[in-house]
Amino acid sequence: MPHGYADRNAKRLHRYTGLTHAQARQFLEDQPVGRPRIAEATGAQRLLEALVFEHLRGDVDYFAHPIGIGSVVPRHDSVALSLDASSTRHDYPLVAHALEGLLPAELPEAEQAEDDVRVLGVPGVRITQASRESLHLSLAGTKASVILTSGGNSNWASLVAERQALLEADGYRPCWNEAELTEPEIAFHQEHAEMSEAITEASWLPSGLLRRTGLFHEVSTAYCTRYWVTWDQWRVELKLDPGVRPAHNVLVDHLTDPKWGMDLAVDKLHCECDAPWADPHYDRQCTVELSSPQAALVHFRCGSEPWVPGATRRTPTRPCSVPVPIRSGWAA
Repeated sequence: MPHGYADRNAKRLHRYTGLTHAQARQFLEDQPVGRPRIAEATGAQRLLEALVFEHLRGDVDYFAHPIGIGSVVPRHDSVALSLDASSTRHDYPLVAHALEGLLPAELPEAEQAEDDVRVLGVPGVRITQASRESLHLSLAGTKASVILTSGGNSNWASLVAERQALLEADGYRPCWNEAELTEPEIAFHQEHAEMSEAITEASWLPSGLLRRTGLFHEVSTAYCTRYWVTWDQWRVELKLDPGVRPAHNVLVDHLTDPKWGMDLAVDKLHCECDAPWADPHYDRQCTVELSSPQAALVHFRCGSEPWVPGATRRTPTRPCSVPVPIRSGWAA
């Protein structure tokens, strides 16, 4: 591969994944000829990535990176995520929060109620390997693979042991070491069969976003990125400091790029960035809607609110939100 061409591709991969230039070049050199630069996951791999993306829950303002993921390595049969070691969520380290949100455990019998969820975390998620440096996750009965790493002094094996001891002391039964689905996990999927099917059908979207999380800190100008799922839509909110111009056009260009992006296309654009009356002291809003043959709609919304003089702390309140209605009816 010509040196200049390789460098351009590495620079582009850096923007999508957050990998360093050297890491991006090595990743591309290791890929077989003809494979997409960012391969799309399929089957159980895609579902696991979608579940991980959802339950990491990017809903906190002050991560070192907007959604707490510094970089991602998007291999065709696995994905490796580097989580921010310095980030905290509700006074808990991000790595500990990841275990809390992802690892399944059966509720104590006293806390189980009829027609209610009996499992914390994500039913079916399994630990295949835990060491000081990393945590390897899969889905029961599959070869899906998501690898979590983190810098600093994080010790994944110790964190898992602490989480297990805490749950067992309170009467919970951890499920993440079981080879097969447990009875409560099977019951969950049976009782929520329609929702489980919808999650699987729509998993291409959160999986694709997870594989391109670098865009949220290498291209986006937001200092914070939040996302969550409602009954019929994904919503991603990009929060910007007052006076910072939203990079919605370049972000959309990257998301819809035919070689590097996703199966999305611009359907509607309304931008007020250059409106004659636009002023940081007044609310303004931009919207971009993206459609897909896979039945999804991405809707960007950018707005700003004034900073109140005399406040003891300046709180940036300018959001750019991205609702993603899932027409298949994926519930939260």
